[in-house]
Amino acid sequence: MDWGKAKNYTIIFLIFLNTVLFFCNIFFNKRYIITDEQIDSVKTILNERKVKIDASCDIPIDYSPMLQVSFGEYYYDEINIQKIFFPESGDVKRTTDFEKTILSLDDATIFIKEDIVEFESPNAFKQVPMDRESAIKACEEYALRAEEFFDDLEDYGVREFSDCYIVEYIGRYKNTSVFCNYMRFKIFKNGGMYVKLRYFPVKNLYGSEVDICSADEALFIFSEKAGEICGTENVSVLKIAKGYYFDDFVRGNKIISIPYYRVDVAEREEPFFVNAYNRTLEE
Repeated sequence: MDWGKAKNYTIIFLIFLNTVLFFCNIFFNKRYIITDEQIDSVKTILNERKVKIDASCDIPIDYSPMLQVSFGEYYYDEINIQKIFFPESGDVKRTTDFEKTILSLDDATIFIKEDIVEFESPNAFKQVPMDRESAIKACEEYALRAEEFFDDLEDYGVREFSDCYIVEYIGRYKNTSVFCNYMRFKIFKNGGMYVKLRYFPVKNLYGSEVDICSADEALFIFSEKAGEICGTENVSVLKIAKGYYFDDFVRGNKIISIPYYRVDVAEREEPFFVNAYNRTLEE
């Protein structure tokens, strides 16, 4: 056998195989990419329904099949929570109310529930009215302290309303948003503050890959009831993002999150979620 020729043939075959695999990869990836024409089409339909896509809104174009995510349970450590919201030592008072722990310092209060931490301070800031830049800076200080105990919370953006700013930090796992992990600040322009924190440690990816709906389809589903739910004739979509989300859970049971699209609008503080598997809107 001519080993030189055999080696050359093998190299040529491998080059041919890699080329075929390369173009197959491009072809199959394109199957899960929405086109500019599709985006334009859904915008036209949404406009007819009086739902406008804000100019700053980037629509995710990839809708490749996605796995689920498994979470572990989390029990909040009171000392760590105090370090986040009461960084300076003081006479913190502790009381309980059924399944809720209450920590108080002056006129500020922390509520630790089963899966949520809430913080209220009616006079958190002396600067009144609070402006956008000051609100963001104040939230960054709290988020920086929270990073010591809660991993992978990233800046998700700020929205302004008539009486407040909503500043959010959202969980991330393998470059994908985890919407059920968040630190959401509501900074009132009169100097008050409300914070809601929810966190579950991500364990691993779960199950097998399943097809999901595309972002334009999610917007179409959302637009069917947008005006009715928001209670206004016109709705403006500020942001749509793809990630993982779940709402309710039962301790002791396996906690699984599936893919969702999150839709933020200018007319409402709370976001909307569209189930990417079964294509249903959750208010």
